[in-house]
Amino acid sequence: MTDGKLALIFFEIGLVLTLVSCVLGPFGIDEWAIACAVTAGFLGFLGIFLGISSWNEPDEPIDAAETEEDKAE
Repeated sequence: MTDGKLALIFFEIGLVLTLVSCVLGPFGIDEWAIACAVTAGFLGFLGIFLGISSWNEPDEPIDAAETEEDKAE
């Protein structure tokens, strides 16, 4: 798994935890809402760090067989 894919996964999990925090807060479940928000912030920052560090990585490796098929066409 590349850093870019891992960054996207961390960011998406952080987004889900943020939404959970936004739902739990108005219902008075403050401890869980704060815990979800803190965890979401940490995962979001980790996702941003991994995304920036993998900025120059190629998206997907190119197979030699695919390039030969493209040349044949």
